[in-house]
Amino acid sequence: MQSMKNWPFLNSLARRIQLGYCLMVTLVALIMLLVALGLADIRRRVSALETVSALNDTVLEIRRYEKNWLLYRQEQDFYENRMQLEKALALLLEKEEGTIAALPQTEEELKQGLLHYRQLMDTEFIFFQTVQHHADVEKIRSVGKVLVKLAEVMNQSIRRSIDEKLAHLKFAGAFFVIVVAGLALFLGRQMSTLVVKPLQRIVAYTQSIAQGRFIDQENVADLTEIRAVTQAIRSMLEVLDKREKQLIQSEKLAAVGTLVAGVAHELNNPLSNASTSAQILLEELQEAHLPDSDFLVEMAAQIDEETDRARNIIRSLLEFAHDREMRPIELDLEQFIGQTVKLVSSDFSAGIEFTADISPNGVFYADKQQLQQALINILRNAAQALEGKGKICLKAGVEPRNEQVLIEVIDNGPGIRAVDLERIFDPFYTTKDVGKGSGLGLAVTREIIAKHGGKITAESEEGHGATFFIRLPLKKTE
Repeated sequence: MQSMKNWPFLNSLARRIQLGYCLMVTLVALIMLLVALGLADIRRRVSALETVSALNDTVLEIRRYEKNWLLYRQEQDFYENRMQLEKALALLLEKEEGTIAALPQTEEELKQGLLHYRQLMDTEFIFFQTVQHHADVEKIRSVGKVLVKLAEVMNQSIRRSIDEKLAHLKFAGAFFVIVVAGLALFLGRQMSTLVVKPLQRIVAYTQSIAQGRFIDQENVADLTEIRAVTQAIRSMLEVLDKREKQLIQSEKLAAVGTLVAGVAHELNNPLSNASTSAQILLEELQEAHLPDSDFLVEMAAQIDEETDRARNIIRSLLEFAHDREMRPIELDLEQFIGQTVKLVSSDFSAGIEFTADISPNGVFYADKQQLQQALINILRNAAQALEGKGKICLKAGVEPRNEQVLIEVIDNGPGIRAVDLERIFDPFYTTKDVGKGSGLGLAVTREIIAKHGGKITAESEEGHGATFFIRLPLKKTE
């Protein structure tokens, strides 16, 4: 394992498998090459055996016609003898190169013997034609016996060489089987050490996670793929931890919402009574024409105004805490935006320039009242950020490829600080001055968008305005 770390190429599981595969393929190719060479050699030897067998048969035919001619003196037998003799010489001279190269001495002796035999037969034929006398009959027979013996020796030698080659191939086959089996065992062991064991450690790692025990696995394995799996598990754990914290925070907010709803209900009636009493007192003071009543009227009006502001805060708290059922309907995007802008246009002072760029023929599904509330909150925030002077641009359109509606609200106000941008959707978090905001508007907006299956995000640089993006699905969400 340690030696493998010195080879960066082998730090990948795929590369190790490829290397093992290449080794196996190379070994099999080598075996096939050696087998092919062995079979080619056997083919040459078999061809040599065929040549030598034909040569042996030809030598026997030479002897047969020799005996017939010496016994019966028929010229036909002599010519048959000569024809077989030439055939034997042709087999030696025209043989495939290397066919019987293992017997060069015997081959040369046989060749010289055939030439000598031909000379003796020619001499005997001439003597027979002239003096009717056998000059070298015994010598002819002696040389003929030597020819038969040499042919037999060559035949047996070739057969022996074939048997030896077959034995070598059998041994080589057994050897290669052992080598392949050994290599397979070696590769299997390496795979077990380098792959299976790290995977087993990852399994143990995930099982410990399932049991709630988070352990550090810095050295799971040196394999790229195993490290990638480990990193993916760690990333998953980080996401799970983040989601768990978000869930805990959501549960806390739900508990706070329940508490706030109860408190809001309890405060609503006293505030209504206080507001009514302040209005009655204001009317009485105005009708009484008491001296120095202006101060009392101002105080009563302030009580009524602050009570009304408190009731608005209570109303926001109830809206935030109340989980109202969604009633999505089909909406025309252009018409929906136009109606919503009319509802909030009174918040735009004369110094605010508002423009809208709405794509026509956009249809989507949403709860009209809730989505209007969410969009109004964003537009009001933009107007308040401009403080009476600036530009607001609203863009809306359908993205068919993403199957969503995109709404953008852009202002050129003072922007949002990076530290505030991360928390602007948190409940009760506000960047406005005390008394000018409850910190619930954007939290309610995010909740409404989330209930629609959408997402709201914000981008801003301090001093360069802000842009809010609302993305909603075109179809109904379950």
